[in-house]
Amino acid sequence: MDFPVFTRAVGANVRKARLLRGLTQEQVAARGFTYRFFQELERGVRNPSLRTLHELATALDVTVADLVDVGEDTCDPPLRLAAPPKIPAGRKARARR
Repeated sequence: MDFPVFTRAVGANVRKARLLRGLTQEQVAARGFTYRFFQELERGVRNPSLRTLHELATALDVTVADLVDVGEDTCDPPLRLAAPPKIPAGRKARARR
């Protein structure tokens, strides 16, 4: 696998982890990244450092291995989550009278 394919696959993993957590790009970027950097990271344009991967994994509640596990020949690998996503509890609808 060549490096551009690898960076796109890592970006896809970051996007999947973010979506599974129900976060927007702005919400994740507010945790210590610039919005533009985060967008480029998800598109596979940026090459994150180990520190950045660690901070992203912490912000997204996954492991660094989850973010860099790209498989052999695919650029759309499944993301193994460290914990199942938390679904917020909603209000129950009241019966109309």
